[in-house]
Amino acid sequence: MPRPHIEFIQSQVLPWSPLGAGSARPGATGKSLSFDHVTQATTVMMKYPTNWILPEAHYLDSDEELFVLEGDLWVGSVRYAKGDYAYLPAGMPRPSMRSDTGAVVMTFHEGTHRTVYGDAPVGLYDPTRLIAKIESEKMPWGDPSDPIVAATANGAGRKLLREDPRVGDRTWLLRFGPDDPKKMTHGRTETHPVVEEVFLMEGEISMPYGTLKPGAYFWRPPDIPHGPVGTLKGLFGLFRCKGGPMTTVWSRDESPMIWSAPYTPVLPPDMVPLASASYDASLRY
Repeated sequence: MPRPHIEFIQSQVLPWSPLGAGSARPGATGKSLSFDHVTQATTVMMKYPTNWILPEAHYLDSDEELFVLEGDLWVGSVRYAKGDYAYLPAGMPRPSMRSDTGAVVMTFHEGTHRTVYGDAPVGLYDPTRLIAKIESEKMPWGDPSDPIVAATANGAGRKLLREDPRVGDRTWLLRFGPDDPKKMTHGRTETHPVVEEVFLMEGEISMPYGTLKPGAYFWRPPDIPHGPVGTLKGLFGLFRCKGGPMTTVWSRDESPMIWSAPYTPVLPPDMVPLASASYDASLRY
C-alpha cells in the first residue's frame, strides 16, 4: 500500500532504530516517520553519532533530500550544518560520508535507497537535478505562495528550497503567527490536490486533531479537507508537497476555531499504540 494518512504523530514517541550493515547508513540510527510499501520511499529522521563515517565511495539508487536539524554531515567535500538543505539525485558519486560532531538530519528517500559501492551505471545520475547545498538560514523570507495565507497570516514568510520543473513538487520553509484567539474565532477549511508533508520545528499548530508541538509530523494524502488551522505561539516548519504544485481550495463557510482540541490522530495500525504515549517537551525529537 502507498503511504497511509498520518495526522499527526510527535516524533518524540517514535523509537530510534539502529541501522545495520545492509542499510543506507550503517552505524547510524533512524526514526521512520512514514513509509511507502510499494515504492520503498520513506521519510526518516537520521541520527549520526560523533565521528560516524562511511569511508567507501558509493552512490544511492534513488533520490535523497536532506535538511540538517543539528550537527554536521559531510558528503564528500561538502559540509552541511544546521539549516542546510540538499537534493542529491540517484547515482550521484559520493567519495565518502561522515559526521564529526554527530548530526540529526531529516532525510527523504524517493525509492529503495540502497547504498551501492563503486560507480553508478552510466546515465543514472542526472546532474541537472542536483541541489548541492542551500544555507537556508542565510536566505531572505518571501511571501507564501497562497495569497490568502500571505494576506491574512500574521508575519507569514516562506523560503522555497526546491521546485521540481517536471512535476512541480516543492520543498519549503514556512513561518507565521502567533494568532490572536480573541480575533480569530472562526476559520475556513482547506483542501489540496497533492500530498502535504510537514515537520514542525518550532511553535505550535492548533487543529481539530489536536495541537502539534515541536517535533510533530504529518503526511496528508490529497483531497482531504482540514482545518481551521491556527497558532498561538507561531510556527516554523519544513513543508513538502508531492504529486504536483501545492494549490489550495478554501471552503466558503467558516468553522469555529478550536484551540485546545484533544489529540485524536489519524494513524496507521502500527502507530495507533503510540497515540496514548505522553509528549515529553524536554526532547527535541
